[in-house]
Amino acid sequence: MSGQTPADATATGTTPPVDRPTPSEAAADPAAAHGDAPRRRVDVTLGTHLGDRRPPALAVCEELMDEVGSISHLARYRTGTCDFALDAWEPAGPHGPLGLTADERQLIGRDVVHVMTDLDDQLRPACSGDLVRLLLHTDRGALFGFSVLREQFVVALGWSSGTRDQLPPQDPAVRAADIELAGLANRLRETVSLQPTDYGGWLGLNEPTLSSGIRDIRPSSGPPATPVTPVPTQTPPDGRPSGGTSPVSRPGVGPSTSSPAATCRRHLSVEDLHYVALCRPGRVEVTEDILDDPGLARFFDDVTPRGRRQFYALLGQRIGVHLRTLVRATHLALGSRVRRLVLDVEQGALFCYPVGLDRYLLAVTLDQHLVWAADEKAAQLAHQLGG
Repeated sequence: MSGQTPADATATGTTPPVDRPTPSEAAADPAAAHGDAPRRRVDVTLGTHLGDRRPPALAVCEELMDEVGSISHLARYRTGTCDFALDAWEPAGPHGPLGLTADERQLIGRDVVHVMTDLDDQLRPACSGDLVRLLLHTDRGALFGFSVLREQFVVALGWSSGTRDQLPPQDPAVRAADIELAGLANRLRETVSLQPTDYGGWLGLNEPTLSSGIRDIRPSSGPPATPVTPVPTQTPPDGRPSGGTSPVSRPGVGPSTSSPAATCRRHLSVEDLHYVALCRPGRVEVTEDILDDPGLARFFDDVTPRGRRQFYALLGQRIGVHLRTLVRATHLALGSRVRRLVLDVEQGALFCYPVGLDRYLLAVTLDQHLVWAADEKAAQLAHQLGG
C-alpha cells in the first residue's frame, strides 16, 4: 500500500487469529447469535511509506473495530495514499461489503477520497463550507467518508441490518457505524488540538441516546438498536410549514393539496428541512423552499437566498451524475441499489433519495446541529413521493 497501490504493503493480524466461520457455522452457534462468540479477526495493513512505525491513530481505530461489529473495513488516507487499513473477516452472507480482498477495499476507499475532493470543489459556490462527511447507503450496506484534517480522510465500509420497509436513516447497523465513526473522526481531531466537528449533527444528542446499546450491533445477529426519533414538526391545517414565510414553488403555479409540490411543501420547516426538489437528469421538475424565511437569515451572510436557490437547482440537474460516479467507485462492495446519499458540509447537509427510475429527491438543511433530523424528514418525504 504505497503511494500508488496497496499491493506492496505489509500486513499484521492485531487480534488472535481465528478460523473464518462459514454461514452454517454461524447459524448453528447459539453463542455467536447472541454476541458471545470470540473476537472477530481484524487484519491491519500498513503503508510501506510508514516503515515499521505504527501511527498513534491506529490504536484508536483498532479499538473501534473491536467495539462496532457493523464496520467491516476502516482506513485512513492522506489524499490518494492509504496510511493504514483494518479489515474484519466476516461470515459470507447476502448483506455487507463482503467477498472483496483487502486490496480491493482500499482501492474503493482511494476512489472515494478523490470523489469527495471533487465534490468539495463543486459544492463551494453554495458558501456552506467544506464537505466533511459522505454517506452512501445501499441495500447491502454503507460507505462512510469523513474529512478529518485538510487532505486527511477516514473511509469505512459497513453492514446494513435494515429492511426495505424501514426508513434508511433508521437502519440500526448503519446508524451505529455512522455515530461511532463521527466520534472517531473527532478523537483524531482532538489529538492534534483541534475543535470537534459536528458530523451529522450527532454532537447535539445526549450521551444516553448515543450509547444505548448500538455499539454491540453485529452483521447477522444482536438486538436491534432503538432509532433516534426526530422532534415532530407541527404543520398547520393550511399546509404551510411552521416558521412564518410561505415556501417558494417553482414552476410558478400554486400546488394543489395532492400534488408532489404540496407534499414537498408540507415537509418544510425552519427547524430542519429548508429546500427540496424533485429532479431528473438535466432538469428539475418541482422545487419548494423557505430560504427567504426571516428565521433563516443567519445562514445568508455570504450568499443570498436567490443565489443558493440557483445553485441547488443546478446541482439537482446533475445529482444523478454524482450518484452514478459514487456507485461506480463502490459497486463491488455495495451494489447499485442506492437508498440515500448524504453530503454533509460544515453548515448543513444535502440529501439525495431515489424516488423512482432516474428520479431523485434533493433535500437541503442549513442547520448543522439538525442534520440527523433533516435526514429523517427527507426520508419520510421520499417514501411518500415514491409511493
